[in-house]
Amino acid sequence: MNLSESISNTLRKLEKINLVEGSGHLEHPEDLVFLGDEQGAREAIKQIEATINSPNSITIKWDGYPALIFGRGKDGRFSVMDKHMFNKKDGTGRQVFSPKEFKAYDDGRQVNRGDLYSIIERVWPGLEASDRGAGFYWGDLLFSEPLVDNDGVFRFKANPGGISYTVDADSEIGHLLADKQAAIAVHQYIPPNAMTTDEAESLNGSIGTLKNNSTVAIVPSKMPITPNLKINSKLKQKAEAEINQNSNAVKALFQTAPQARNGFNMLFTVFVNKKIVSGDLQNLYADFITFVENRKLTDKMREKLMMHFNAHKDGVIGAFKIWIALYNLKQNVVDQLDQAAKSSPVKGFLDDGTETHEGFVANGLKFVNRMGFARQNLAARG
Repeated sequence: MNLSESISNTLRKLEKINLVEGSGHLEHPEDLVFLGDEQGAREAIKQIEATINSPNSITIKWDGYPALIFGRGKDGRFSVMDKHMFNKKDGTGRQVFSPKEFKAYDDGRQVNRGDLYSIIERVWPGLEASDRGAGFYWGDLLFSEPLVDNDGVFRFKANPGGISYTVDADSEIGHLLADKQAAIAVHQYIPPNAMTTDEAESLNGSIGTLKNNSTVAIVPSKMPITPNLKINSKLKQKAEAEINQNSNAVKALFQTAPQARNGFNMLFTVFVNKKIVSGDLQNLYADFITFVENRKLTDKMREKLMMHFNAHKDGVIGAFKIWIALYNLKQNVVDQLDQAAKSSPVKGFLDDGTETHEGFVANGLKFVNRMGFARQNLAARG
């Protein structure tokens, strides 16, 4: 595949939102400038506007762990697995039909996932009872032991480095969680004949054909309330101005890259994640150059990259200017969503007590406060 074909494929994925979401890796709107140059940046603005105009399409990005895929393939047999098992090319990861076989699969590859096996054993019967249709469901486990009603509030934290949740016990979702052995928030459906998670489809906040008739609560990802959102015209104009001013330099930077496009893109996305963990989004160009100089690369590739970045300094600076402008526009939407969520029966909190959700999903993109949840989560991973 040549460079122009790679870029065309990326842009087709940006247009077909289910493909972006189906891969299991949702993108931040601001990162689309690294993935699709000028068109990616303009697509980010388009999808931010679409999100504001269709608030009913916004779903909660639950911070659950682990992510599980469960359901029935073409043969009708029920299975529970993770993404890597489902995507295993020889199909053996999907041939797991009991908790015992789940553990045997790991034993066969000399992997021990500790407490996960007891969790799988507890939730398996409830997940199986909830599912009578064909196909698989992809979701995040919220808890695997019954919750305690503490003065009318349920509290749980599924991800050690993530969000702590409170749910009003006397609410629709609170009634759903009461007296349950476990809960899983589902967000995608995978057809029964699918071979990879790339074929996943958004549930758009529903639970599909699943039934809440077992010891495991099936939690929809739809927001409990519909937010009232407005576009910040000044931030939108700033983003459009940065794109118009820097589009040619940015296209030249990315479309003449001396490295395969995926690897080249990763230089930027990995770098911005490191900056987010540091809590400092200043000096992006200078710190990026230092990051590349110190990155593990062959001497030949490092030399090629440094020559390229020196020749396309305006493109690097321009890409970061667009990224910052898109980040600010996106963050304004996240702030509005967090404000709306304060009247919701479901609340999320960072470790420092800041009230916020992991984020939200709309139009195949994730709307996350990267200086909040993302920073805490990335730091916890080391």
